Amino acid sequence: MTPDEDRIAQLYEAFNTRAFDRVIAGMTSDVSWPDEVEDRRLEGIDAVRDYFQTTTAPVRIQHQPIALFTPSPGQVEVLTRQTVVSEQDGSVWSSQRARHRFTMRDGLIARLDSQQNYVALTFEGVERLLQRLYDAINAQDVDAIMACYAPHARFQDELEDGELSGAEDIRAHFEHLFATMQVTLAIRDYALQPDDWTRARLQVEARGLNGHLWQDGGVTVWYRLESGRIVEQEIDDGDGTTR
Repeated sequence: MTPDEDRIAQLYEAFNTRAFDRVIAGMTSDVSWPDEVEDRRLEGIDAVRDYFQTTTAPVRIQHQPIALFTPSPGQVEVLTRQTVVSEQDGSVWSSQRARHRFTMRDGLIARLDSQQNYVALTFEGVERLLQRLYDAINAQDVDAIMACYAPHARFQDELEDGELSGAEDIRAHFEHLFATMQVTLAIRDYALQPDDWTRARLQVEARGLNGHLWQDGGVTVWYRLESGRIVEQEIDDGDGTTR
């Protein structure tokens, strides 16, 4: 995660807890921000602060970032699950994916552009993460693999038939895997699902250390991402249509 991406991830955490002073502190004085209630733009910190404190008062807006990436220097794009909840009774008013583009200046947010109700099946930040993971597995680079998983990630160990939970378990799993076989992965396609999991269809070749071919075929893997890292995964050797 780049420094700007890390700053944006922390901004969402502050926003979710309504720590608006922390959010404002990460903006330029001439920040441009979308007012999605009135369908207009807010210009400057004072306008944004008033929007946070008054317009959003009846609701609690929560963002769960799914994936982030940097399309060019000074910009960060985020795919997030945006949930709007009544402050009064906790009822959910809306829940949808949104795509945010932040323009950064000297480490501060200068502009936010928001695309609501993002329904596309792909997002470049997800694709980049998956490709980093598969490249790292193909290279048997355990440190690079671990950078793709959240510290609290968990999934089933298909080799030993048990659950892996946390960085220590996951690192040991991949070290054991590479001591046992050579795995080569290639992504066929992937798609975001309505529940925010990602389905990835892979071509997998697995060979023993003596070169004997153990597997050569398709596998479907399901991933749940948070802030650009994997927190859960499931492997399906079937048709991959459901989890």
